[in-house]
Amino acid sequence: MSRVIKFFNTIKNNWKKSVVGAAALSYGVSYANQSYQANLLMTAYCKEAVKYGDEIIPPTRAPRHITIILNPVARKRKAKKLFEKYCEPLFHLAGISVTILQTEKESQARQLIENLNTSTDGILVAGGDGTLLDVVTGLMRKCNGSTFCAQQIPIGILPLGEANRIANSIFGSKHDELPHIRQMIDASMAAVRGITKFIDVVKVEPLEQDEENSIKPIYALSSIELGAWRDADSRKNKYWYWGNLRRYVTYVFNGFKNDLNWNCNATIRYTDPCPGCSKCYQQNQSPGQSDVRWWHVFIPKKITFGQSNQVDYSKVKNDDCDKFKETHVAATELSLVTNNLNNSQSGPPAVKLQVGPESINYIEFVTEGWRRIKGKKKVIENIFEAKEIEFLPDSTEDSNKKENYFSIDNEEFELRPMKIKLIPNAVKIFCP
Repeated sequence: MSRVIKFFNTIKNNWKKSVVGAAALSYGVSYANQSYQANLLMTAYCKEAVKYGDEIIPPTRAPRHITIILNPVARKRKAKKLFEKYCEPLFHLAGISVTILQTEKESQARQLIENLNTSTDGILVAGGDGTLLDVVTGLMRKCNGSTFCAQQIPIGILPLGEANRIANSIFGSKHDELPHIRQMIDASMAAVRGITKFIDVVKVEPLEQDEENSIKPIYALSSIELGAWRDADSRKNKYWYWGNLRRYVTYVFNGFKNDLNWNCNATIRYTDPCPGCSKCYQQNQSPGQSDVRWWHVFIPKKITFGQSNQVDYSKVKNDDCDKFKETHVAATELSLVTNNLNNSQSGPPAVKLQVGPESINYIEFVTEGWRRIKGKKKVIENIFEAKEIEFLPDSTEDSNKKENYFSIDNEEFELRPMKIKLIPNAVKIFCP
């Protein structure tokens, strides 16, 4: 008993050191338990991967090969370490040959894909939404926009970035570390198992081109965003010294009209969604087999829009397919969202143009920003469903006004009049 009393007296007399020691012990126990759980999870999946590696390959079939585009600076420069620990071992155990191409600068993934001439059974994106945007853009450019060509090579997502919207929609949203490890392993095993599905792509290009310096189209998978909350969110890394609170203080410090783009007034021209017709069939026709360099699988040129019963849309007429409607919107925010994010689709293929309120005060701005950190979005005044959109922002005569920007899959671009077109089932993606 005397030893127990002495022990508690020691803690009482050295309470500061005791608090620090207890915190360190608690962190150590939590870290050890997390590592143990991660090892158990990895062991179970490794056993499954070995089963694929033990399968006998017929003499007429070559071993599987995948190409991985790795962004080593993603997830605060932890992406490469996480990939080597939780993803790469599964591919080797499954008997899959791996070629790793690391990016060394921004947007280099597009060039890597456009210049890729090696035969491969899949392309895996080890990074975030920005790297995925570059890979899809490079693939569509390589195929000259042909969906027939792009569909021949499946794409996989290894969620190793800070923003992983498409991966979250496919494999479930993961917020803490252990579920994120499970998400990485699930994404790797999706490529090992080889199960795929088709998803939509949105083509974004300027309405007017400069003949001397033309801008190539960008191909997005998740969203296009413009407005006050996007501008504030793009500045969150400036408040790094706030740690995990930086996303919250971003909205507190940036909630002023003269500091953000709260004017998203624009003229919108759009066409209604089409379930499929002869005009859509002609627009989605493959430009020719000469564009196929490293794919050798030939499928019928029939646009099915993901339906189980194939329909020859070349014989279906829809006179309203390409008729544009026009409206003017005044809002603090505009966002365009694809069906890829909600992982479900009912009705004809379409994108949703979400229009925010015309005006909002400081308290509402901060409150809405904090909601979005938790994945909730409430300030939507109107929603348009469309297949093709022409966006013309209101011009300004103020030459001193700063340039405005918008985001495509969380990547920032300079705002200008643009044309947005939905391409249904344009690429094939690995899924659970």
